[in-house]
Amino acid sequence: MRRKSSGLWLALLVIFLIQAGLQWRIHPLWAKNYAPKQTTPVGLSPEQLLVAIAGFREFMAGILWVRADGFFHSGNYDAVLPVLRLVTWLDPHNLDVYATGAWHMGYNFTDEAQRSDRRYIPLALKFLEEGIENNPNVWDLYFEMGWMYYHKIQDPVSAVYWLKKADEFPDMIPARRHILAHAQFKAGMFNDAVQTWGRLLADAEKTRNQDWESRNLYDVRQNNFHDTMLDIFRRYGPEPTTQPPLDMKFDATVKVVRPRVILVEGTLNIPTIGARVTVILRDKGRKLDYTPKALKTFTFEVDPTLTYMQDSIAVRETRFRREIDMSKDPKMYPFKAQEYEVEFIFDPRYASPHIQDRIGSDGYGMTDARYLDTSDPSVRMLRKVVTLTRDEILMLGKRDR
Repeated sequence: MRRKSSGLWLALLVIFLIQAGLQWRIHPLWAKNYAPKQTTPVGLSPEQLLVAIAGFREFMAGILWVRADGFFHSGNYDAVLPVLRLVTWLDPHNLDVYATGAWHMGYNFTDEAQRSDRRYIPLALKFLEEGIENNPNVWDLYFEMGWMYYHKIQDPVSAVYWLKKADEFPDMIPARRHILAHAQFKAGMFNDAVQTWGRLLADAEKTRNQDWESRNLYDVRQNNFHDTMLDIFRRYGPEPTTQPPLDMKFDATVKVVRPRVILVEGTLNIPTIGARVTVILRDKGRKLDYTPKALKTFTFEVDPTLTYMQDSIAVRETRFRREIDMSKDPKMYPFKAQEYEVEFIFDPRYASPHIQDRIGSDGYGMTDARYLDTSDPSVRMLRKVVTLTRDEILMLGKRDR
């Protein structure tokens, strides 16, 4: 019996020495390619920390990710975020966690009217930046960053920067390369958009007859190339449809109808549907910084004193009107400041194509005597700002503007 016991201990010792040797050889590779950037396991329970130290980081991350998915499907978004933080510490190379986490922060925190809490967008950008730093050699998160700017923030110039980085990777999903050309066109980079479509079309030509998917990809790129050339010629050619400039006769008013409820309405000289006016109410002098570097370190906390509401209102028969109720979401709209700005913006870059045919994608074909904003050299926009006080919004005072 003692001989068997001695043999067992000897075998365990040999296995331990072999494991130690393998660990010594493998650790430098793991530290270089797989170790998380975070230095402290913030938020881990003793049991979770033990699992991490024992070498089961990815296993633990997978379990937590399944748990986070359950929170998402039940609508418990607040519970999702801390779990995402743990998962990214345990497995910093899980791209889905970074992409989905940024999507939650950018889109899923909303008020009663499904308006996004845009205070979370800088957090989403910082989260994606961390993911890119941990995974610089894949295209996915560069694309997610570009999409956030293109679709949610509606800043096509910044979108182009990140989408070009994603486009450098040869294994990028072919259809997603198209967003770069669309962003370039919206940013007024018309020559770049044409060149991008031309390059994509030439790439599709190489495998055009390979299968149905390849033929479809070629057809899509060919149509977009021709449509882009036609749009540019029609809007900015020798006899442009954008000239003479159309007087937009833009105006907007704000009225407090109940405490924390405002009625916004105005006029925009677009006789057809497809135009939208953006309305932003925020603490006076405080704009959100939509750059990943806006935050020094990532956090899930937003400024609880900041009020920032953004909505998009359709224009019908040259008029727009909406009652905006912020009384049901006091955490999202705390109204702690003494003064507020209500900003009205018409950005032609995100108008419907048939409207852009008349005024241009960059607003080249529109003018306005009072509210034309030419501060951005890439686009002419319409902008009006109205000031309200806290007392007025809380119905301690009332006025129309």
